Amino acid sequence: MRETIIRNIEKRISSYSDFITAIDSDDLSRKMDIPKNKSVAEHLWCIVGSRESYARALAAGEWQGFSCSMKTYDRESFELALESSGQALIAAIDALSDWTSEHDGLLAAVAEHEVMHEGQLIRHMYGLGRELPASWRWA
Repeated sequence: MRETIIRNIEKRISSYSDFITAIDSDDLSRKMDIPKNKSVAEHLWCIVGSRESYARALAAGEWQGFSCSMKTYDRESFELALESSGQALIAAIDALSDWTSEHDGLLAAVAEHEVMHEGQLIRHMYGLGRELPASWRWA
């Protein structure tokens, strides 16, 4: 099961790279007119921070708290941050030789987080009348 989750995380990382290169820069700040709605940028910031935070947690064997390294929120910054945070997460996974139940729980949590935001972004982009890349499996 662990290998399946890891493969799925790798696919999500790739699909988010497809997403950020396919959208218009203006879409980053657009919100739908509904309560408690986040912009695309806010979702992507959370994804980057989550990947960075879970990479640290996997290395430590337990949750270390959430933080995001992003300071600028333009499309180029998101492209770079999505790429580097994805690489950091995969590197942390690849570095583990002694998996514990805590590691498995962290792995499942980061996978769930990626998919949760993917669903939110699908609804968001369709609500704005936009299309999504073919790699977005649920769209």
